[in-house]
Amino acid sequence: MLRRVCEKAFEHVHTIFDTESSGRLILFSPVVGVFIGLGTAAFFFCVHGAQEWILGVGMGYIPPAAGSQVAETAPQMPTHWYWVLLIPTLGGLACGWLVYGYAPEAEGHGTDAMVRAFHRQGGKIRARTPLVKAVASVLTISTGGSAGHEGPIAQIGAGFGSVLADKLKLSERERRLLMLAGGAGGIGAIFRAPLGGALFVAEVLYSTAAVEFEAVVPAAIASITAFVVFTGIYGSGHVFTVPDSVSLDTQLNLAELPFYAGLAILCALTAAFYVTSFYGLRDKFFAKLPIPSMYKTAIGGFLLGVLALFFPQIMGGGYGWVQLALDNQMPIRLMIMLGLAKVLATSFTISSGGSGGVFAPSLFIGAMLGGAYGYACNQFFPGIVTQPEAYVLVGMGAFFAGVAKVPLTAMLMVCEMSGSYGLLPPMMLVSILNVAFLSRRWTLYEEQVPGMVDSPAHMGDFIVDVLEQIRVKEVMQTDRPIDFVPEATPLPQILRLASHSQNTYFPVVDAERKLVGIFSLRDLRGAMTDETAGALVVATDLATQNVFTVKPDDDLHTAMRWFTRENIDEIPVVDPDDARQIIAMLSRKNVIAAYNEQMAALHEQHQRSS
Repeated sequence: MLRRVCEKAFEHVHTIFDTESSGRLILFSPVVGVFIGLGTAAFFFCVHGAQEWILGVGMGYIPPAAGSQVAETAPQMPTHWYWVLLIPTLGGLACGWLVYGYAPEAEGHGTDAMVRAFHRQGGKIRARTPLVKAVASVLTISTGGSAGHEGPIAQIGAGFGSVLADKLKLSERERRLLMLAGGAGGIGAIFRAPLGGALFVAEVLYSTAAVEFEAVVPAAIASITAFVVFTGIYGSGHVFTVPDSVSLDTQLNLAELPFYAGLAILCALTAAFYVTSFYGLRDKFFAKLPIPSMYKTAIGGFLLGVLALFFPQIMGGGYGWVQLALDNQMPIRLMIMLGLAKVLATSFTISSGGSGGVFAPSLFIGAMLGGAYGYACNQFFPGIVTQPEAYVLVGMGAFFAGVAKVPLTAMLMVCEMSGSYGLLPPMMLVSILNVAFLSRRWTLYEEQVPGMVDSPAHMGDFIVDVLEQIRVKEVMQTDRPIDFVPEATPLPQILRLASHSQNTYFPVVDAERKLVGIFSLRDLRGAMTDETAGALVVATDLATQNVFTVKPDDDLHTAMRWFTRENIDEIPVVDPDDARQIIAMLSRKNVIAAYNEQMAALHEQHQRSS
């Protein structure tokens, strides 16, 4: 009885998840989630513990609490200015020594490394990379670097998923997907946004609307599992909390739509400046410095320190200051200056080679931008813009959607992080507009590709697509002679024709040379073995009346489907205006040769581009 129940359960799971191809991933994804949840908790503990000692005790800087955090002491600006310069510089030097000495791929914001591993490295990440990335990110963030947790924890989780897949000897496809599941687990746990984490790794791979849907199920399983483990240690709560006095669950006012459209334009302009600054400083300043790379991160830390002398709020992730913006406790002018300063601070930190994520800085910039805009609109149009706090959250989601090309993820994650889903309509509007205003080149993730067809990971998935791009008329041989057989031709005459012909298929035609059937050498051999065969047998007796044909403008996928389904080697090509008028014969051999030629051209094109 129990055995029968188990068999029925397995059959049910098989019908839902296709266990032959993904069953192992469904089994291993929660294992990845458990380990990533524990690893994320350890990473969170190290970062915040180091920040309390280095920034709090050493520098005297205590930022305000955010979300469900409980402030043990009152916020405090740095009390020792010289430490503001020295600590980020030493942190950058230590990070540079570790990264460039042991795992250069751990530099930067981390998410790009995960995207590159998926597209170009078969999902392989060296075992040492997650450890180096974790320590380097702790050094960067805890010493005041303008960076967040998302990039490091994505690369750490992805690295664990990749290493586990290697240990289990999984296929390359499964390794790629398990790597993404690990990245999703880290992001979903650290930001307490399990659904957003799963969607992020599937959406961030591409700079267009393409989504790696195959990764969604294992990523969701790992993300939810990691979230449960992490919140079991640190509690649930939200990263940001909306004040009780603010009601954001009201319907969208139509009169407010132009103001949200204006926010989208402002986000697009700032995003272009952000990306230009981020990669401009890397390529035109830090890359050209004639010094070892480890010292460049120290220079980046020093420049950050100089900026932090005037705006200490830019150090770290800055979530506490975002919370103050939500609480309407920051002046408009200060929010504008902090948003612009955060652009430079993040560029100094990460473009120099420091290790950290760009998600938290992007949220900070978007929050300051949206807050300044929303509160200013409220002052001038109080009857229309009645909830300026909403612009803080909408600005966060919309800005990150534009610079990362992840509109669905940005909307969902901000809602999960704040526990407020009432802002989905305006956030959808502003996010989509912002992404539409920015071209694909304005992205923080250089390793993104436009779509699946552009990814080496999917090079072998597009056999059908390749055949669909080739027309029959490009392959058919019009100069090849066709042996038409009149329908009344007797068998002896057919045998003489076949013995001198190079063809294996013979169309049977009527008096007007219109197609009435077709037979092959196989059909002819069958008639010859029949003892009753003789002069009374004519061509129509041999021919198959149900003839499968193609037209010149049909694609080769259609032709190949007929070849495979009917187990035939040639198909008549007929006139588009007359389905019984043969103009050529198409062979299976011609189709396969065309496919191989097209795949060789695509492979050569990929080699040149990479």
